[in-house]
Amino acid sequence: MAEARSAPAQAYRAPFHAGLLHPRHWPTWAGLGLVALISVLPRPAVRALARALAALMWRFAPKQRHIAEVNLRLCFPELDEVARADLLRGHFRVTAQCFLDYGMLWFRGPQVHARRIRLSGEAHYRACREAGRPVIMLAPHTPALDFGGLRMSQLYDGVSFAKPMKNPVVEWINHRSRTQYSGDIFAREQGLRPALRHIRNGRFFYYLPDEDLGPEHSVFAPFFGVPKATLPALGRLAKLTGAAVLPSFSIYLPEEDIYELRLEAPMPDFPTGDPVEDAGRMNAAIEAAIRRHPEQYLWTLRFFKTRPAGEKRVY
Repeated sequence: MAEARSAPAQAYRAPFHAGLLHPRHWPTWAGLGLVALISVLPRPAVRALARALAALMWRFAPKQRHIAEVNLRLCFPELDEVARADLLRGHFRVTAQCFLDYGMLWFRGPQVHARRIRLSGEAHYRACREAGRPVIMLAPHTPALDFGGLRMSQLYDGVSFAKPMKNPVVEWINHRSRTQYSGDIFAREQGLRPALRHIRNGRFFYYLPDEDLGPEHSVFAPFFGVPKATLPALGRLAKLTGAAVLPSFSIYLPEEDIYELRLEAPMPDFPTGDPVEDAGRMNAAIEAAIRRHPEQYLWTLRFFKTRPAGEKRVY
């Protein structure tokens, strides 16, 4: 229940209701039926569909492709155009595979989730909890982000924030999936106050820190050597809760055809108390994960939308 004179502590809900059956939503329901069918197809067939979808995305998603090309040019100036194009094609293949595999999250059960989504580095999490420290998981945006979050919530109780989707049917089924094992999702508009209480109570916080949400409340910190508008909230959260910050990265491994959530050791000497320094350290941790698997990052987001005064727009 919400606490008096505080920001709403009630988790966001997306319950099923009769309005979701309105005829205007029937095309979405038909699409969900197709996703459910794909979730039980033989894996070679699903992977072939993903390759075909990636080719279509490359050709018919010019806006997303342009954003990704700009991001890659800024972040990897040492690569030539051919190398960046190869990286982007690999990213589209990962994105297509994750998109088609959402049916696994929505319609399959715990045995499939445990078998198809691997958690590595779990010892880092367990060591923090056994020492009595809360945990904030630094979770950058990747196409496989929900896969890692689901597996973590299958094993441990946590909370996160999300922006509700515009399609209410997709929002219902996706929210149901995200909370099917444990955990709560809060709407971004509720602010971070609900997270503080839950972190202090021992629930992990799956924190997505890397979107550009505009200049308000942001600081500029380097990201691949480029100034990026970065929210400095992570340092404040860690200070107020005493939590360890574990960098994480959710990826799809095509050579094994499985998903993996990778947990790293806690960030050392964090927070520092300097918002800009803490934002820079956070970005450096994200950058290190990306450099190990550059095709796995969600390059189609406008991470450099906000520019320092006097700089031109990059998109």
